[in-house]
Amino acid sequence: MEVWVCREEELRDGVVRTTRLGVDDDGIPIMALLLRGENGAIVAYRNLCRHLPVPLDGGTGELLSDDGAHLICGTHGATYRLHDGYCVEGPCEGLALQQLYVREEAGDLYVSDTSEPR
Repeated sequence: MEVWVCREEELRDGVVRTTRLGVDDDGIPIMALLLRGENGAIVAYRNLCRHLPVPLDGGTGELLSDDGAHLICGTHGATYRLHDGYCVEGPCEGLALQQLYVREEAGDLYVSDTSEPR
């Protein structure tokens, strides 16, 4: 499933957009995060910690570290790099968030629940 998220110019540094992509085979909502990585490239990940199957923000909408340099799991503090979703600190260190596919068309950003274009 592909979902429109926002206009490209709305996704500034320090802004994380979230959207629902549907549900998985177990009926659990698939939530996506869309943001700019440290290098300015737009990336998307599934909003699901690699340590426990909980959203990084726990529903609060707070996803970034205080300095805006990392995604943080509010449940146990796992710290993920923005550009590749790799966990650099916490109980899931060495694992990475599930990357999702981002498509840009005429300034509109779309995200889908797969890492490959459809």
